[in-house]
Amino acid sequence: MATVQAVSGNLTAAERGILTAINTGASSLSLVGSSFIVLCYLFFKELRKFSFKLVFFLALSDMFCSFFGIIGDPSKGYFCYAQGYTTHFFCVASFLWTTTIAFTLHRTVVRHKTDVEDLEPMFHLYVWGTSVVMTVIRSIGNDHSHISRIGAWCWAQTGRTGKVVHFVTFYAPLWGAILFNGFTYFQVIRMLNNATRMAVGMSERGYKSDARPDMKVIFIPRLSKT
Repeated sequence: MATVQAVSGNLTAAERGILTAINTGASSLSLVGSSFIVLCYLFFKELRKFSFKLVFFLALSDMFCSFFGIIGDPSKGYFCYAQGYTTHFFCVASFLWTTTIAFTLHRTVVRHKTDVEDLEPMFHLYVWGTSVVMTVIRSIGNDHSHISRIGAWCWAQTGRTGKVVHFVTFYAPLWGAILFNGFTYFQVIRMLNNATRMAVGMSERGYKSDARPDMKVIFIPRLSKT
């Protein structure tokens, strides 16, 4: 009976169950990995440096994104609403934290600035503020009746307006973060490669200059015929 019972969106109950299992499995693996990073940061005080702090907030955001991706259930009504909005908020925050890490590396390696720790309040305002704005805008055109049709995907949107808003508030920032990180890491890697080549060249020149005093000049007397 379940195999012939279709749900909206051309998904059967069995197919919906498969999507739920995949979503739960992937979210569980992500939850375990991000939770491990969070616990390591909390338990090991030597990791509490600024660079690791950014990784901590990234893992924390991903942990909550994965957690709320697991608990959603369309049969629980507003619980599914909560999953959709909290998942959107923390998932947006997770990839925005990656841009702060890329920015920090670029400012330190490429621009040779040492004031990145002073920018931490701005990072929090940028990440959490943008995530809140994107989550609020997401409510525009949100069709709440989709929770009875989509199943495990409470985070998804239906309707033309809902899909456009979902693209603007999630996929556009996501691809913006990907492009920004790619361009930034390209500059960082290029700078590191140039620094490595300069260091190797200076080392080789230093080796040659150190070897010159050890060189002995041998004079061979010329015997002239008389």
